[in-house]
Amino acid sequence: MYLRLRSNQFSGIIPSSLCNLATIHVLDLSHNNISGGLPRCLNNITALAVDIVFGVGVELIWKGIKREFGNNLLQVRSIDISSNSLVEEIPESITSMEKLTSLNLSGNNLMGKLPENFGNMKMLESLDFSRNQISGGIPASFSKLNFCVLDLPHNNLSGRIPLGTQLQSFNATVYMGNFGLCGPPLTPNCSENGTTQADDDMKEDDNDGLISRGFFISTVLGFVSGFWIVCGSLLLKSSWRYAYFKFLDDSRDWIHVKTAVYKEKMQRRLQR
Repeated sequence: MYLRLRSNQFSGIIPSSLCNLATIHVLDLSHNNISGGLPRCLNNITALAVDIVFGVGVELIWKGIKREFGNNLLQVRSIDISSNSLVEEIPESITSMEKLTSLNLSGNNLMGKLPENFGNMKMLESLDFSRNQISGGIPASFSKLNFCVLDLPHNNLSGRIPLGTQLQSFNATVYMGNFGLCGPPLTPNCSENGTTQADDDMKEDDNDGLISRGFFISTVLGFVSGFWIVCGSLLLKSSWRYAYFKFLDDSRDWIHVKTAVYKEKMQRRLQR
């Protein structure tokens, strides 16, 4: 049994009643305008799936390629809610979907951390969380899974990529766009605290920035203090104010006279 509603204009949230369709092998709601969070009961769908013989072909996006499944759809348990407007965190309950083979939540606005127990999903072959706002580290349980396809680029992931033969065998593009991630295959290594060298350099730049900001703040405070000492005195003391402006007037007259005399001398020399 499958439910394929991709590429429509559906909006609003995913109703929790969808979780009652326990025998669905394939749920495809991709390329719509669905918002809200993922239902926390979503694990009820595939957890209770039964063996069904299919006599028709079903076209699915499988491992990034459009493919048609017939009778072998029995072995496929897939959820694709990509290219929507989902928000909030990925619920921990999704990791109990042990029969799930493909999960695609790419192109949404999902945030928060990845659930720690992804290692429970032993059948998972294809996982695509690209182009979201997911933060935190990649759970260590990822190293227990045997992915054929893994896509995590363009999120806010950080920390060390867990050590595991397969996680290091992927191309670096699988992790690109997560500027806090470090370790093979993205970078040769991590610093002792699990940050990238770029992060350490940024911290050093921040320290230099603190010195620059401190110097800037001191300069501004000095200017403001000096300005108000002078102007405040002129405002409060009328005799000082009179003397100050008289000095400015005398200076202006002296400069004007000197300029006029110098100009006259130059004109006389040029006429000779």
